Amino acid sequence: MVYSIYVSGSGFSGKTALSLGLFGKFLEMGLHVGYFKPVGQGQKMIDGKLRDQDVILMKEVMGLTESLDELCPVVLGRRYLDQIAGRCKGSKERILQAYEKVKEDKDFLIIESSSRPEYLTCCGLDVPSLAKKFKAKILFSVKGNNDDIAERAILYRDYAAWKGAEMLGVVLNFVPLQQLERMRGIVSTVLEECGLEVLGVVPDRRELTQPTVQDLVDALGAEVLSGEDSLENLVEGYLVGAMSPESAMGWFRRSVGGALITGGDRTDLILTALETKPSAIVLTGNIYPSVQVLSTAEEKGVPVLLVPNDTYTTVTRLDLLDGRIVPSPSSVKKIQLTRQIVAEYVDWKRILDGYVDWKHNKAQ
Repeated sequence: MVYSIYVSGSGFSGKTALSLGLFGKFLEMGLHVGYFKPVGQGQKMIDGKLRDQDVILMKEVMGLTESLDELCPVVLGRRYLDQIAGRCKGSKERILQAYEKVKEDKDFLIIESSSRPEYLTCCGLDVPSLAKKFKAKILFSVKGNNDDIAERAILYRDYAAWKGAEMLGVVLNFVPLQQLERMRGIVSTVLEECGLEVLGVVPDRRELTQPTVQDLVDALGAEVLSGEDSLENLVEGYLVGAMSPESAMGWFRRSVGGALITGGDRTDLILTALETKPSAIVLTGNIYPSVQVLSTAEEKGVPVLLVPNDTYTTVTRLDLLDGRIVPSPSSVKKIQLTRQIVAEYVDWKRILDGYVDWKHNKAQ
């Protein structure tokens, strides 16, 4: 038997960051910790198979010995109903077999959900149904930016209870600094009064949710033409350069810290952008820029990246970085940050108490 926590949430609500932080914290305490993601969503092909990036990250940084097929037995793409139609029973069997394998010799198992708790309700592979099968308690992560997160958390708590699963509590994640006291006071109080335990109020940390220029280099297979010393710059959004320099200046000024994506032949536009100190310039179509562009970029310390793909393909690939921690050399700092966040802002002792009580009851 193993004590299991099912980390769930909606959208980019910090599930992977929370899983990383808890995994590292309990590993430090000498527990045998495992990780499992029953249903993944694939964006990357490895050895001819669609893989989930979060699982790749966990396997690489945590040194997990299980295979990717065991850690994440079902991986679906955007049109997932095409893949799952007529295969629900087989998918469920694969998940249960992999779960039995992954939980071997573990004290504590962290299970991460797919993008939404209700995902694959049609097959009985939604979070509450699987949590009931695994005898796991659900830890719900919700992005804490406004009051409606309270209703969302209560709604999912009731949904889990209706399906026969148990909610351990909720973590209010990525809370803007100006909302922090309100979430700790008013919103947390409302949730507690409604019988939902708040196990953490975590402030938004830009360095955790935003990619670095190095992440762009890795995701795009880019060649770095200048600014090698500034690859740790955070990228605060993207602007596609398809306008005149005069029209673009206002956008550049409002998008400080963003990356400009354009062709290398748009010298006038690139030079205008460099005046506003962007985080990076991404040149598409393998079009090398002018010497003036490179010398100006070097002078201002702005990385210039060259990629072979067209602008549309480049932007599509960058969408996969949105709010994610990806496996790369630059992810080490983010992974360390997840442990600090869990230690400081999440009531991990309450979660650990649940494990201790469970273990005590099993021994009796």
